[in-house]
Amino acid sequence: MAYGLQVINILVNEHLSREHLTSVQGTVEGLAGIAVAFYDAGGKQLLAPMNQDPLVSLLSGTVPGKEDHQNFISGTVRTAAYRKDATLTRSPFEQYYIFIPHNLGDKSLVLVAGAFYLSEDEFRNFISRRGLRYHLSYQQIEKISKQIRILNYEAIKKLTENISRLFHLAMRYGFENRQLRKECNRTKAIIRLISNLEEQSTERQLHEFFSEMLIFLFNVETLSIVAEKGEYFESIFSAGRLRERIASVSFLRNTMIIEEVLKKKQPRYCNDPVDLRGIGLGEEIESLWLFPYFAKNKACQLFCLYNTELSNEEEEEITEALQLIATMAATISARDSYTTRMQGMTMLNLATSGLSLAVKQPEVLYASIVDTAVKISKAERGSLMLDEDGSGELSIKAVHGINKWLLKDLKIRAGEGIAGRVFQESLPVLSENIEKQFSVQNRPIYKTSSFMSIPLKVGDETIGVLNISDKLSGEVFLQEDLALLHSFANYASIALKGSSYCSIAENMKELSITDPLTNLYNRRYFEERLAEEIDRSERHSLNLSLCIIDIDDFKLFNDTEGHPAGDEILIRFSRLLHESLRAIDVLARIGGEEFAIIMPQTDKDEAYFVAERTRNTVKQKMDRTWKQCPKEHMTVSIGISTFPVDGTEVKRLISNADKALYRAKMHGKDKTCAWKEHTSF
Repeated sequence: MAYGLQVINILVNEHLSREHLTSVQGTVEGLAGIAVAFYDAGGKQLLAPMNQDPLVSLLSGTVPGKEDHQNFISGTVRTAAYRKDATLTRSPFEQYYIFIPHNLGDKSLVLVAGAFYLSEDEFRNFISRRGLRYHLSYQQIEKISKQIRILNYEAIKKLTENISRLFHLAMRYGFENRQLRKECNRTKAIIRLISNLEEQSTERQLHEFFSEMLIFLFNVETLSIVAEKGEYFESIFSAGRLRERIASVSFLRNTMIIEEVLKKKQPRYCNDPVDLRGIGLGEEIESLWLFPYFAKNKACQLFCLYNTELSNEEEEEITEALQLIATMAATISARDSYTTRMQGMTMLNLATSGLSLAVKQPEVLYASIVDTAVKISKAERGSLMLDEDGSGELSIKAVHGINKWLLKDLKIRAGEGIAGRVFQESLPVLSENIEKQFSVQNRPIYKTSSFMSIPLKVGDETIGVLNISDKLSGEVFLQEDLALLHSFANYASIALKGSSYCSIAENMKELSITDPLTNLYNRRYFEERLAEEIDRSERHSLNLSLCIIDIDDFKLFNDTEGHPAGDEILIRFSRLLHESLRAIDVLARIGGEEFAIIMPQTDKDEAYFVAERTRNTVKQKMDRTWKQCPKEHMTVSIGISTFPVDGTEVKRLISNADKALYRAKMHGKDKTCAWKEHTSF
């Protein structure tokens, strides 16, 4: 177990949390109804099953059984870890297991799900051939035969596909969610640091601040700032481990790499030794990032990062932060403009903090994003458009200063109009005169012609567009306004993506406690809820009754009508049960054709009355749709136990209700029996 925790810390923490991995395990076990465990590529167990298969538990308690099972699992895991697709393999106990690999960077994780047979005959054959090896008694065999899981080939195929899809999707979303949180925290840190700069900061102090921020947040080894002076870019600032060596570095303006950066106005990375030596860097420099920096009314400068690896996201974050720094540098000489900018940054910091509170409420989040964007832009109107289903079609989610009913059903495809073009090209638009620049006509509800539209991006994915119009002052929007809105849009995008993950997490939680066929609660939830209700009844001195219901002769029905017809009966039966119960009752499917009802604040007589009503309802309203099965009516047998007279613990109440159910079966079926301690069979 200690090894598992250690490996999980190494293998998982860089990609997703242990809690997420456990959530995936619980969801898959709840959906599939079979044991799920995780292993590393070497066959070592990382997370044991929450609910181990009864046969595996029994046989693993023997020396040969434990050895056979461990050798099978570890050996198959090591093989499966190097495959791309899921593997179906038979164990020494002749049960089938599903092995699903998933790559996490340079490491692998393997999900193992099982165990099940294709038929009861397979189980019996295994017992007859190998039962003696594991010293199984007749009583053990009979008991365990009632608990084995049987699936046909079609069900196995579908189960494997569903588990694989859910597993890979959950792993990917867990990784992306962790990356988003990392980017979110870094973005907040940048915004917070910039908004707290001293109002009287000099350009030198600005350089020092930004350099410290890069070194701390992006693990930059060494950096310098070079400014254009005639034919050369000469160093004006350096920091980091090699700062003394690169303090005197100067680059010729007409070298290929420099000209490319200046022409495209985009960052450039170089790790070619020939190019690095060609621009005058020594052998201790193995790579170079060049970021163009265009401060208003100043010659171009380049931020140079040495021996530093950056991801695409980090490159974008530094580029955006540089835009903010450039804007701030330009305002140092104009104190009023600088003060306005700082107020905007403070507002942005407060605004982004407010978004975190609305992540779990999508509609509130949408409205908050638009209202905040309008406020920090000092504008009158705004709208938020999202591509929710990945179809490339934008729909209006929230507006400010516009009648939302006018735009309620508006849909814009990628490439259509300004917003559609911004979404498709993933590039912002700042227009002083939208009519002239885009030939847009008929805008009577707008007061000015100036307009901003900015894409909402998470990594390389564009998820929507934020539109702002009509500056309150009547002036046009400036680059400074766009830069501020761009910074806010980055955090808004992360909040929107986080909101979608919250929805996914809620759905996964719901799936983990729900039976996929009937949509009723499953056994896992039933046992947890029963324990809660017992605790509540004990604290408040209340009665609590439990009914266990079993469809009579269901195996006969399946054998004559087929499993699809059996599934349809289970669905119809579940609906009928649900409709006949009280609001306070809790209904769950706890086995193949076995159901349970938890009845809070209900004594035995009242429970018996409800159970009888339910039994008669089923008999009368389950219309005969079957053709081969000889039964005229669908009937059920019901067993009842009551807290505290029949038990004060979950297992005891369930056991007594089961015994009462057995009595109902023994006395001819289609009956309700309440548990009595001294009643004979």
